[in-house]
Amino acid sequence: MTALTVNDVTKVYGSGHTAVRALCHADLELSDNEFLALLGPSGSGKTTLLSVIGGLLSPTEGSVTIGDTALTELSKKEQTRFRANRVGFVFQGFNLVPFLTARENLTVMASISDAPRSEIEDRTDQLLEELGLADRHDNLPEELSGGERQRVAIGRALVSDPDLILVDEPTASLDTELGTQVVQLLASEIKSRGKAGIMVTHDLRMVEYTDRTVRILDGELLDGPG
Repeated sequence: MTALTVNDVTKVYGSGHTAVRALCHADLELSDNEFLALLGPSGSGKTTLLSVIGGLLSPTEGSVTIGDTALTELSKKEQTRFRANRVGFVFQGFNLVPFLTARENLTVMASISDAPRSEIEDRTDQLLEELGLADRHDNLPEELSGGERQRVAIGRALVSDPDLILVDEPTASLDTELGTQVVQLLASEIKSRGKAGIMVTHDLRMVEYTDRTVRILDGELLDGPG
């Protein structure tokens, strides 16, 4: 079953002679239970594409469909609610709330998700156990290592049981060993839960843990790692 369809997506910033084309007629399909690596150098458009797929940015042209929902046809309010329930984000800078504990950074999703709070709390405890953070649940982000903060961010992305997981440069702040552990963990969680996932990366070493690689260069998608 198709989890994601990106159809002829173009993103242009500005207008006239100052216009910058960040994405150029991008087409992409992703199946359920598929983990895809989006590989490209800085400035290639990979984070822009991830943001358009997740509804954080609107495309200038084209459409994005997640499951049976045409995301680009929803209002901004509807997109926000859709993201809260159907899309999980793992941001490059973790984006954890500094004054909340590891556990609270996951349970805070109950305030925006349609899932009952009891379900979010149950999933939180399960995820913290799976991610090796059960004994760190009361620690603030500043008391956690980089790898632990990244695992909390992964847990937060998964806690609302979304259909699609979007991950932006998960190894950027980690050394090679920790980065490899994090990507292996992501792949395991996506596969075991039957989800679809896209990982933006510039690190060719990490693509071996994904099912497929798509390159992006100057806003154009190209098949294979190159």
